Amino acid sequence: MKYLLLSLALCFANADAKPHKTLHDPVRTVRWEGVTDLDMLKQVRADIDSALASNVKILRVYITSGGGPVITSLEIARLVRDTSEQTGMVIEMHAQALCASGCTFVLAAGTPHHRFISRWALFLVHPIQQGGECVVHVDDPKTQDDKATDTILDLMRDHYMRYTGRDKAEVVSWLTCGKEQVGPGALAVSLNMADATE
Repeated sequence: MKYLLLSLALCFANADAKPHKTLHDPVRTVRWEGVTDLDMLKQVRADIDSALASNVKILRVYITSGGGPVITSLEIARLVRDTSEQTGMVIEMHAQALCASGCTFVLAAGTPHHRFISRWALFLVHPIQQGGECVVHVDDPKTQDDKATDTILDLMRDHYMRYTGRDKAEVVSWLTCGKEQVGPGALAVSLNMADATE
């Protein structure tokens, strides 16, 4: 009987307690690993939507990727930068081990001053490759393939210019056959695709 009275007393004592507020963690960590393809685009969209719904202030992304299709890589990058600019959520990028090809757009698209790369990472920027061959911009395209290639190269140029603040001539040189940019993480910093090595 005394246990019943003790239990009832505890229940009534807690009845006046203020409700417990559930606080959302202001920082969420995710990993984007593998090919920058439709599957990663879906994951990125889901991670961003979930973070926004939970009022996350900083989405900390650890990315390791050798790249992927150009169009999905550019769309992932656009989604990252637009989200940061339009919502104020910081998308903090941390490239690890490998950030090549399409990954470079995603890294560069992170929130400025919050883009990091491992000093031990392999970093690679290159023009379009097709069938193992470098594809060049055609000055007066006549075929559908040449027009599509020129458009893709122009989109790549424009994305790099947006995320790095570098001028057209410099960015076009990165996308020129034989002038590929390859090096450790410090190269990403020198091209303004990352803010610091770690």
